Amino acid sequence: MRRLLYMLLSLTLLAACQQDELQTVQDEAVLLLDLERMGRPTMAVTRACDADLAVDILDADRALYRHYDAGSVPQKIVLEPGTFVIQAYTDNQTTWTDANEGKGEPCYFQEVSVEMEYDMVKRLQMCVPMTNYAVGLQLPALWDNLFRSYTFRLKSGGRTVVIQQGERAYFDVSDGGFSYALSATNTDGRTSSHSAIPITDIEAGKLYTLRYSYDSDATTGGVDIVITDDMETDDNNVNL
Repeated sequence: MRRLLYMLLSLTLLAACQQDELQTVQDEAVLLLDLERMGRPTMAVTRACDADLAVDILDADRALYRHYDAGSVPQKIVLEPGTFVIQAYTDNQTTWTDANEGKGEPCYFQEVSVEMEYDMVKRLQMCVPMTNYAVGLQLPALWDNLFRSYTFRLKSGGRTVVIQQGERAYFDVSDGGFSYALSATNTDGRTSSHSAIPITDIEAGKLYTLRYSYDSDATTGGVDIVITDDMETDDNNVNL
């Protein structure tokens, strides 16, 4: 009985020591990172850092102190005492407009400042937002039975992008919005179109689905604009 009590006491002390090791460190400044992109599916509990996010750590003068490529960011990072800026981002910061045959792709970025001291463990959770926005097209029922071809054109800044139903185009918020226009040729060979219509009230991280109806109102092109958060899947081209 005494031996059993001794074993139970030892296990209790061991568990307590392990818990303390998670909460305190000696002569180290430890940063624990939890990184994910906003709107992405929840990651497995065994993976704390989104594999598509790279990390830069800048010092107090914003000089690069340390860099981790996407897919190689450790959960535990040992730093020195001081102020650091943690930047988490996708690698496509300057190339996202060229992806997907010029239609673009989501781009993510966030930075957070942290103060580190010796004997400290600090957990940093970053839900990195999308910095651009998406535009999609939804055509009415039986469209393919009535029209043999169509062109849906989007313009923003210096870019012009043509998309089909079920595709998305991605644009920069700083360009001040976008315009859209639809031209369609019916089965009798008659072409109809409306002038380009501007949309200026836009936000990063949003999906603007332009949902056409058979309304003949030329001022809107017969379209309802449905605005939702851009909940991405592993495919950039998704059905709307």
